[in-house]
Amino acid sequence: MRETVEFRISEQKAQRFLKPRDGKPLGRSTRKLVLDTNDIRYALVGRIEHEFMKQGSSFFTYWDIRRTYTKKELDSAELFYLRMRSAFEPEGEQCGTQYDESVACPHCSVGARQLNELRLDPSSLPRGKDITRTIAYSEIIVSARLVEALRAHGITGTRFHPVLRKNGGGTLDAWCQLEVTSQPLGVAPATRFGVSPFDPDEQGEYRCPLGHVAGLDILSELSVRREDWDGADLCAAKQWLGYRSRNGGAFRPYPMLLVSQKLRRLLGELKAKGFELEVAHLV
Repeated sequence: MRETVEFRISEQKAQRFLKPRDGKPLGRSTRKLVLDTNDIRYALVGRIEHEFMKQGSSFFTYWDIRRTYTKKELDSAELFYLRMRSAFEPEGEQCGTQYDESVACPHCSVGARQLNELRLDPSSLPRGKDITRTIAYSEIIVSARLVEALRAHGITGTRFHPVLRKNGGGTLDAWCQLEVTSQPLGVAPATRFGVSPFDPDEQGEYRCPLGHVAGLDILSELSVRREDWDGADLCAAKQWLGYRSRNGGAFRPYPMLLVSQKLRRLLGELKAKGFELEVAHLV
C-alpha cells in the first residue's frame, strides 16, 4: 500500500517555509503539495503544522489522504472501506424529511429516527454518481442502476426506500435511499481518527463521550472486529464520523460503510462512481 497526502497551502506560507520546487501553484494564491507519508518533507510539514497549531492556526487549508494498492493486496482483502467522495445539500430535513430527535444522542445526534420518506431537492443531486450522501444524518442515496445490479446479484445487507421530491412532490425514480440491514462492526483500536494528519484531537472535541462518533475524520486504514461480521456484503461500522453542527446547523455525523470482495468486484464491473475503496482489516 502506498499512502500520499495532498495539502493546499497559501502561496505566502509556502514561500516562507517550502522550496520553490515543492508543489505546484493553483492560481496565484495557493500551492498544491502531494507527499508520500514516507517522504522526509511530510515530517517537515508536520513540524510546521504543530508550530501553527500552538498559535491557534494551521499551515495548510486543505488535506486529503489517498491510498493505492497492488492487485494482490486488493484481491486478498476480505472487506473494504467505502469512502464516499461526494456530499450535497440541502439535506433532507430542509426538504420535508422529518426526524424524531428525542431518541438521538444528546451529544452527537446519532440515533435520530427518520419518520417519513427521504425528501430531496432534485436540482441539488450530483450528476454522474452512483452513491452519495447529504451533509446530514445517514441520508445515503444510490442510483437506480446500481440498485438494480445489487438486487440482481443477491448483494446482502441492503434495503432500499423511495426518495421523494421536496415538500411532498413525486418520487425521484433515479435514486433510492440506502438502509444497511447487517450487523454493525465495532472499530478496532488500530484505527486512528482526528482533525488532520497531525492533529489527533487529544481533547476529544469531536468524539462522542458515549462512543457513537469516533472522530471528525479517519486518518488510517479502517480496522474492524472480525467477530462482529455476519458475512454481509454491505456493512456499517458501529462508530460514525463527523460532527453535529452547533446552534442548529445542518451538519450531522455519518456512517462508515464497508463492502465485501464480491461487492467490490461488482462495483468495478459497473464502473460505479462517487466513492473510493480502501482495504479494511478484520482483527
